[in-house]
Amino acid sequence: MTSRLVMVTGSSGFLGGAIAERLLARGHDVIGLDPARPAKAEYRHVDDDLSDPRRLRGLLLDNRPSHIIHAGGVSGPMVMADDPARVMSINVGGSLNLLSAAIEARVKTFVYCSSVSAVGDYYEEEPIGEDYPLRPTTAYGCSKAAVDMVLRGLYGAAPIDLCSLRFTGIYGPGRRTRFVIDDIVAGAIENRPVGVPAMTDWPYIYVDDAAEAAIAACLSSQRRQLVYYIAYPEQVSLEALAAAAGLRALEIDANQPKAARGLVDIAPAIRDFGFAPTIDHREGIRRMIAARQNA
Repeated sequence: MTSRLVMVTGSSGFLGGAIAERLLARGHDVIGLDPARPAKAEYRHVDDDLSDPRRLRGLLLDNRPSHIIHAGGVSGPMVMADDPARVMSINVGGSLNLLSAAIEARVKTFVYCSSVSAVGDYYEEEPIGEDYPLRPTTAYGCSKAAVDMVLRGLYGAAPIDLCSLRFTGIYGPGRRTRFVIDDIVAGAIENRPVGVPAMTDWPYIYVDDAAEAAIAACLSSQRRQLVYYIAYPEQVSLEALAAAAGLRALEIDANQPKAARGLVDIAPAIRDFGFAPTIDHREGIRRMIAARQNA
């Protein structure tokens, strides 16, 4: 295996941390970039954000990473929901700074960790693919869609290999932002009722599978398109999540419109970089419960 120098942004975060650890375990050199220092890091870590183009250019020109996996930024619609301008500044402005520096430093491959939130609410009978219209409904979703459109404008025209991964809801031990699966798991462990917003059946992705997908996409030379959807190929109801956790009292708020989401087409990811999710919601929730009980 050829060792590569890979920069991972958001390396102290939920997904970025999992990506950095797996890259290191496979013998690759890693540079982590995050304003927060991870609790432990066996790789070089730079305590910085993406706000200063000059510092970014210097960092990349000095270190010459061959690949970048951009997992940094505001990590969900629940974060800074009351400050949409700040969301745009971090997620769009910061991503453009990083992308510009990457092109100048002649980085070979740039993988952007996007989100199905770029699509917005949808519920189709067939899995949606790369060309499904973008109709985001939150500032976070708009920020992801905006960067996706920038990448589309550069795809095949700029001297850099580009890839965008639209992840569905990522869950697992260690997630710090609030998510419905975390609420359900906490309620099951504490033996208390849990109130949740109404939702259609959603696809999810366990953090280990998400990290493996990002690495596989980054190191693949077989990609044929810009955008790939990443999910476990199953729609899961709130009731099924509760049953997997052993939660008996689930209170669904029927007074609000259902948050709609349907299946996504993961066949291109399977075809082009061997994406093979192995952890369904039952196993994922079992691991979350075990991690909490052993903490």
